[in-house]
Amino acid sequence: MKNPIKAALAGLTLAIGLASAMLVPAASAADFPQAAPLIVDYQRLQTQSKASQDVRRQIQAVQAKYQASVDKDLQALRDEEKKLRDAAPKLSQAERDKRQKAFETKVADAQRRAQASNKAISEAVDAAGGKVRDALQPIFIDLMTARGANVLLGTNEVIYFDPRLEITTEVLAALDAKLPSIKVDVAPVK
Repeated sequence: MKNPIKAALAGLTLAIGLASAMLVPAASAADFPQAAPLIVDYQRLQTQSKASQDVRRQIQAVQAKYQASVDKDLQALRDEEKKLRDAAPKLSQAERDKRQKAFETKVADAQRRAQASNKAISEAVDAAGGKVRDALQPIFIDLMTARGANVLLGTNEVIYFDPRLEITTEVLAALDAKLPSIKVDVAPVK
C-alpha cells in the first residue's frame, strides 16, 4: 500500500504547480495606451443634421397621409355604428348579431391598418437612422485619426470635458456635406 502522506504531498505539489501555471500577471497601467478622447453630441447630430431634418419632414408628410386615412376610417365606422344603432330595434336578434359581427370585423381591420401604418413608419425611420449611422462611422474615424484620438464618447456619457475635445460641429458639417438628404421608403399599407 502506498504511503498516504507521500500521495497527499504529490497531489498538493501538482495542484500548486497547475495553479501557478494558470496565474497570469495583472496588466499594469503602463500596458494600456494613454486615453485620447474626443466628445460628440449625438443628440445634436440627430436633430440638426440636414439628413435628419429631411427624414423628419418626409415622415411627417407620411404620418399626415396615414392620419387622414385613419380619420376617414374612424368617421366611416362612426357613421356605420350610428346606422346600426338606429336599425337595431327593427332587426331580428340574428340579423343584429350578424351586423354587429360584421361591424366588429371592420373595426378590427381599421385597427390592423393603423398598427401596420405605425410599424411601416417606425421601420422607415430605423432604416433612415441606419443610413445616418453608416455615414457617420467614416467621419468619426477620419476625425479621430486626424486628432490622434483613441476614444469617442457622447456628451451624455461625460460629466465634464474640455470644450476643445468636442467635435460635434465638425462632424455635423461633414455629415451635411456627405449626406444632405435621405430618401425615406415607407412600405405601403394595405
